[in-house]
Amino acid sequence: MDVVRVPVGVLETNCWIIECPDGGVVVIDPGDDTDTINEAIAERPVHAVILTHGHFDHVGAADEVADDNSSFVWAYETEVTALEGELGRGGELFGVEITKPKIDRTVIDGDVIETGGLRFEVLHTPGHTPGSMCLLVADPQTGEQHLFSGDMLFAGSVGRTDLPGSIPEEMEPSLERLAANLPSTTQVYPGHGPVTTIEREQQVNPFWPR
Repeated sequence: MDVVRVPVGVLETNCWIIECPDGGVVVIDPGDDTDTINEAIAERPVHAVILTHGHFDHVGAADEVADDNSSFVWAYETEVTALEGELGRGGELFGVEITKPKIDRTVIDGDVIETGGLRFEVLHTPGHTPGSMCLLVADPQTGEQHLFSGDMLFAGSVGRTDLPGSIPEEMEPSLERLAANLPSTTQVYPGHGPVTTIEREQQVNPFWPR
């Protein structure tokens, strides 16, 4: 499964472009730099634009990327409501103003976004934001699991829980859910920083459940 990382915006957010078996792509967290993202898409059909959560650096280019490529924007159901409150003003802390994205489709825990020959399972992992979600997808050829974790899990760390809209007490249960259900070989594609694996996080991440 071909996965391309496109760092975007002032915080170098990871926008992920996943190639589907049918030749189209899924775009996760287009936070900024629409032209750069579209260049990486390279005129392939965009089956879905998916937001792991609603912070400005993950959603800033969502509408433009979706409109440019005749696609829909997906997000977790409760994140849509949160975007209307303090979560949607998060860019003010960094001096950035954005237009809140228009969410076309919503999902809840356990839903599957099936498109282009791939199946993205929705895992609700609140803490960093109320509607943070991870997306779990298996490579259709090898069966290897790939987790797009947004800002919930990083290489060697986890997402902040001191931002407007964060729910600190829900971060640990979200981590415990990943620890209990994902094989150690799972590849993890976070919202910032390098790719990691569940096995590595088990060994080095000080926040990982013991």
